[in-house]
Amino acid sequence: MKYAVSFAMLLGLMAAPAQLSQAMADPIVDEKATTETSITMDGNAYIIHTVNRRHDIASFFDDRTGKGVMKRFLVETELDRTTREADDEEIDTQSSVLRVKARALTAAGLGEQAMTIKTTADEAFVSGPYVVADSWGCCAEQQSHEVFSLYTGKKLFSATGAGDLGDWLTMGKKGPNYQQRIVAAHLAFTPRDAVELGEDKSVVGVITYATEAEPLQRLALRAPDGRDGDLPLEWSPKLLWLTKREPDGIDHAFFEQEGEAKDVYTGITLRLKLDDQTNIDIPLVADRLVPADAKLPDGYSLEELKVE
Repeated sequence: MKYAVSFAMLLGLMAAPAQLSQAMADPIVDEKATTETSITMDGNAYIIHTVNRRHDIASFFDDRTGKGVMKRFLVETELDRTTREADDEEIDTQSSVLRVKARALTAAGLGEQAMTIKTTADEAFVSGPYVVADSWGCCAEQQSHEVFSLYTGKKLFSATGAGDLGDWLTMGKKGPNYQQRIVAAHLAFTPRDAVELGEDKSVVGVITYATEAEPLQRLALRAPDGRDGDLPLEWSPKLLWLTKREPDGIDHAFFEQEGEAKDVYTGITLRLKLDDQTNIDIPLVADRLVPADAKLPDGYSLEELKVE
C-alpha cells in the first residue's frame, strides 16, 4: 500500500506540469501575418510586387485624464509595394501603399473594433502611442514622417528635420491632467509636398500644434518664390520653445503648475529657425498659436488652415 500511494503521488506530480503546460499553451490571441511576392517580366525589366505584413504590440501609459492606465494594441501593418527593376535603369517605385489595422489588447483578448489607416509610405513602424509612416527622399528631397495617433486613429502631422521621427517639440504641465502638446513642421522639399502642402506652390511648410490624440492647429508658411525657388534647399530648420528661463530655446517646455491647458500654456514663443539669419517667431497664448502676432522676415507669411 505504501508503494501504491507513492506511485499515485508520482503520477500526480507528472500530470501537474502537463496541465500547467496546457494552460500556458492556450493563447488569448492567435494571429498570423503572411507575406506575398509575385514577379513578372516587362522586356528586360522585373516588375516586383510584394505585400509585407507584420505585427507589433504598442504599449503606453495613458495619463490624459489623470487616472493613468496602461493601454496595449496589436498593430498590423501591411506594405503593398510595386517596383520596376532593370540592369540599365534606376529602381522605379510604381506604388507603395500602407494599410494599418490596430485593435485594443486586454487580458480578454483583442477588441472587436479596429482603427484603420491608409496612406502612401516606404516603411512604417510603431513608437509608443504613434504609428509612423516614412516616405524616403530622393536626390535633393528629404525624408518625411507621417504620424498617426493610436488614441484616436487620427493623423496628427507630418514631420521633417533631424531625428528618427523628424523634428518635434513637446510641452507638459503638472497633473492631475498632463495634457501634453506637440509641435512639428513639414518643410519642403519631400516626395509628399503636394499632399502635405497642397497645390499652392507658394506654401513651403505646414506647422502643426497637436495633442497626443488630435491636431489642434495647422499653420501654412509662405516664403519668397515658394516651392518654385531654391530657398528651402538652403535651410537647416530647427524648432524651439523660447521661454523666460530658456531664451535660447529648448525642445521640451514644462510648466510647474496645475490647471487647464488654456490657463497654463501661455506666454512663450514657438521659433522655427530656418537658418542663422531667418527665424519665424509665433507667440503661444491660451493654448493657441497666434500667427497674426508672429514676427516674420520680409516676404514670409503665415495662414491658419482648417483642421480636418
